Amino acid sequence: MTNKVLYVSKGGNTEKLARAIAKGANVKAEAITPDIKLENIDTLFLGGSIYAGKVDGKVSDFLKQMTADQVKRVVVFGTAAGKKTALAEVKTLCEEKNIKVCDEEFFCKGSFLFINLGCPSRDSLKQAEIFAANMLKR
Repeated sequence: MTNKVLYVSKGGNTEKLARAIAKGANVKAEAITPDIKLENIDTLFLGGSIYAGKVDGKVSDFLKQMTADQVKRVVVFGTAAGKKTALAEVKTLCEEKNIKVCDEEFFCKGSFLFINLGCPSRDSLKQAEIFAANMLKR
């Protein structure tokens, strides 16, 4: 099985979470770049944050180019200063292409300016690691 952890992070919160997810999945976390190669991925842990009520544009652009023969299943994770998560938007973009998106996601608060200082917490990062390991058992 091939698993991958990809993310977009502007302030570093989602990157911290990606590293914890990667530890639980026993892979390396990689930032999404134009040259990322996707081949035969069983589970793609995909991380991104919410900005102005929408998932980061780099994440949506990446998903628009992804195909069902590259990735079997996507598991969403991310951070935000508010309560909205990326799951619904990612699901919409992936399901249009017949890519399965897990109904479960890992979401925690991320710090932004003076909001949620200290987030993601050590406890959240440990929970993210456990979440990833558990998702691969399913």
